Amino acid sequence: MAIPITKRQKEVLDFIKKFIKKKKYPPTLEEICVGLKLSAVSTVHQHIEALAEKGYLKKVGNNARAIDINEPEAMVRVPLLGTIAAGEPIEAVQQKEFIAVPKTKLPVNGEIYALRVIGNSMIDENINEGDVVLIKHQSTADNGQKIVALIDNHEATLKKFYKSRGLVRLEPANKNYKPIIIQKDQELSIQGIVLDVIKSGGEIKENPTLFNDEIEKDDNLPINKIICGDALHHLQKLPDQSIDLIIADPPYNLSKGNHIHFNNNGLKGFGGEWNKVMENWDNLPLVDYFKFTAKWLKEVKRILKPTGSIWVFGTYHNTGIINLIFQTLGIEIINEVVWYKRNAFPNLAGRRFTASHETLLWGHAGEKRKYYFDYKQSKEFHDPSDLLKSQGKQMRTVWDIPNNKESREIEFGKHPTQKPLSVCKRIISLCSKPDDIVLSPFAGAGSECLAAKELGRKYIGIELDEKYVDIANKRLKYSKNQQPLFN
Repeated sequence: MAIPITKRQKEVLDFIKKFIKKKKYPPTLEEICVGLKLSAVSTVHQHIEALAEKGYLKKVGNNARAIDINEPEAMVRVPLLGTIAAGEPIEAVQQKEFIAVPKTKLPVNGEIYALRVIGNSMIDENINEGDVVLIKHQSTADNGQKIVALIDNHEATLKKFYKSRGLVRLEPANKNYKPIIIQKDQELSIQGIVLDVIKSGGEIKENPTLFNDEIEKDDNLPINKIICGDALHHLQKLPDQSIDLIIADPPYNLSKGNHIHFNNNGLKGFGGEWNKVMENWDNLPLVDYFKFTAKWLKEVKRILKPTGSIWVFGTYHNTGIINLIFQTLGIEIINEVVWYKRNAFPNLAGRRFTASHETLLWGHAGEKRKYYFDYKQSKEFHDPSDLLKSQGKQMRTVWDIPNNKESREIEFGKHPTQKPLSVCKRIISLCSKPDDIVLSPFAGAGSECLAAKELGRKYIGIELDEKYVDIANKRLKYSKNQQPLFN
């Protein structure tokens, strides 16, 4: 069966194929070494052994030319519809791309699709985070079968199916997770059963014959674009030291507890309706959230220029984790900034203080004091709405910025955790220069990208949800060319 190979292994395999086609006999290890300008014959031998083990080459004797091509299996194009939670349910998936799958893995009949696994609730069935599961679409299942279940028509999860006496139980394969019992007032639909698992080993390309388990860097930056896709995957594709400023507004992992809704009946200064953020993408087990954060911050360190820096939004739910990972990765914390929101939503339960701030961590990974900061402009800054900053005085680490948004910021729709342009523009103005590249890896409705455009910077946004990509693109399309923060 054809399975993923590295970029270098592909080069070795291609060389052997071309050599055989031209010479009508296979090359020796020495000829491969010379042809590819490799350092040692032993390195070639390792690649040959790996290719043979993966089924691309076969040994045909004991002499110096005892290798031959072992043609890979026929591949079939299968839609990769996104991600599926092997943990808590997540929003229903949408089609994103296609992958090539060995034909022998698929049944003769039936509609087949693939999903990439998030979470670890199925590890005892050898389904781990990052694996791809092949699913046969059907609406029924037998007890014990692994299924894709859609709960209440919008939350999808991967679990083992059991039904007894009219009660449906979705069973994890990890003792640290509890079963999901489908209540009488809940709706459950089976979206398919698991046929097979493709173990993680790298990014699967669209309909290839060969795969790479190394994600290749793209030297052509997607300047002034919002990319619809997974943040970690697209961060991995960006070249080293290519970004000037990163403003990250990641999931805070705070969608816990009960749903709270408020309908303002005349409370001055607090707008209309308000909902507590309760999003499935914002609710991960702590260990999974820690791993996720460490992975994307590792890529951030790699892609930042020595003169660049990163700002990360957070609250007490995630700032401690980000702080720890900053220090673990060697990202120096320049400042911790408290964003004070005078018009924060009031505490309704009366059982704790009213939450009225968020925290921003500002860090860099280059040499000390090499990061860009416009100190002079920070002193001269003055905004009547900021009651803590006086013109001509140093800007402190508490920013008094109302959470209000201009009508144009939400005219095309809004994101549940959308940041106001005023916050984004302050960061961009003080920590980047005109024509610098600003990256927003969790772009949402595109506030960071819009602020960058209006301040004469280039931008790159990454957002998983097509709905918010559409909102961001509309905002950018109808934005002003430039709107300087400092007059």
